[in-house]
Amino acid sequence: MKSSIFEKLIIVAMVTLLVLPVVGCAPKAPPPPPPPPPAGTLTVEPAKIDFEMLKKYFPPIAKALGLPEAMSATVPHLAMLAVPVKFTGTGWQPNEVITVELVVPPDVEIKGLDRERGEDAVGIAFATSDAEGNFEAKLERTATIGFLLRGGFTPSIAPDPKTLIPGNPLPNGTYTLRAAGEDPRAVATTTWVLELVAPPAPPPAPPAEKPAEPGKLTFEAAEYANAEYGFSVKYPKDWAKQPSETLVFYAASPAMVPVLFVDAEEAATFAEVLKKSLEAAGGTEFKIVSEKESALADGTKASTAVFAVKLKGFDGKGFGLGVKKDNKWVMVAVGTVELLAPYKEALFSEIVHTLELKK
Repeated sequence: MKSSIFEKLIIVAMVTLLVLPVVGCAPKAPPPPPPPPPAGTLTVEPAKIDFEMLKKYFPPIAKALGLPEAMSATVPHLAMLAVPVKFTGTGWQPNEVITVELVVPPDVEIKGLDRERGEDAVGIAFATSDAEGNFEAKLERTATIGFLLRGGFTPSIAPDPKTLIPGNPLPNGTYTLRAAGEDPRAVATTTWVLELVAPPAPPPAPPAEKPAEPGKLTFEAAEYANAEYGFSVKYPKDWAKQPSETLVFYAASPAMVPVLFVDAEEAATFAEVLKKSLEAAGGTEFKIVSEKESALADGTKASTAVFAVKLKGFDGKGFGLGVKKDNKWVMVAVGTVELLAPYKEALFSEIVHTLELKK
């Protein structure tokens, strides 16, 4: 028996009613993400910071920290505390928060950077763009200390000098700076040349002068004579006398080290008078490294010693000589801060052995 047209229509309607709910429940494809906003620009000024630039900024930092300016040759990175660094950009979204980051090379360690979590940069400046999409930001001081100089802080959030001197700044190189807006896909980069470490010293030139003749000094000398205690001593001519209320005589080289200490004190031993005189000059943590007997040019018996001492908190080393005259020790010593000027035992010994007692 053939189905009527009416029956066929009923079957089609029932199938349609069954299929429509299924079709309506089928998942729809998500809409495509919006295109990333256009990234702006990033510039840094100065684009290069090197040893010559840092030397210009070192004097005020040295004054603030109570350091000799001569240290600029050995710890130039400290001048970064005075260098103004500015980041600028254009073409960003209006009123957008901008983060400027320093991308850290894989072989460079910075405290606080968690590479296990995929971090490869540290934030060093922050700004908000204006209505035209322009921004300007300054290098954060905490970023300078913690990231560029890789130093630490005291519990009061002040720079910790022990972590800055001699210090461990970022190695010299060309670094990448990255600026990102609120949408992480909007990124701009530029390069920044940092040379915070002093360049290696050139190799020493071969000696141009002939060895000193026997009995002659290897340096052009000035002489200090003391009529009260009856002695004299010679020292390099370019070393200048310094005011002292605790020592008989005190002179320093143009770089402030090495220094010459001359004193006359009553003491049981040479080591005792040496310690007493150096402490009077501001030295601490005095220690005898080695001690032996010697003699002056006229044969007068003398005691000599190599010593270690802290001078204004820095590691120092020196060579001293003492001679017993009447009831006092006449003491001559030359010391240096090795961070600033090397310890030269031959020269220091030559200087102290110029001591001459007046009969």
